[in-house]
Amino acid sequence: MSTRLALSRAYPYGVPAFAAALADPEFHRVKLDVDGSGRIDVVAFERTGPPDGPERVRVVLRQPVPPGQVPVVVERLLSGVLVIERTEEWTLAPGRCEGRARVVVPATPIGAEGTMRVVGEDAGSRLSVDLDITAAVPLLGGGIERAVVTGIRGLTGHEHDRISRWLDRAERAG
Repeated sequence: MSTRLALSRAYPYGVPAFAAALADPEFHRVKLDVDGSGRIDVVAFERTGPPDGPERVRVVLRQPVPPGQVPVVVERLLSGVLVIERTEEWTLAPGRCEGRARVVVPATPIGAEGTMRVVGEDAGSRLSVDLDITAAVPLLGGGIERAVVTGIRGLTGHEHDRISRWLDRAERAG
């Protein structure tokens, strides 16, 4: 069984601005660095695409979760610091960006998979994320999944702020 998490945020920037950001490995590192520690590692980054077709981006990130932000029920499964490995694969186009996400927590039975999308709206664009979070732990899995969803919801405000600052700086520079 899994627990679904659907999030959506509006931004006052168009899809082309988002596509340009998603094509930059530093954007991915910065958007996840919610505590400002700089401990997010871009493990792999690939950018491909024919000149006449959509660009594709694949990024793999390793992210330690700051102390105090790990749900207690998850801490019990760990022998050290909680590290999240996140893989995002995007297809970038001026009118729409589509992506898939896969998240694993090494040495635990916790993970997530889902889709991401950036679409245009009247005043900018909307980023939507739809994830299925799974914790394959008998009897405790549902509670762990709910705790993970709560943790992710708590971090999304910080991530939204970092995305907004990045896009704002890019717009001013462009």
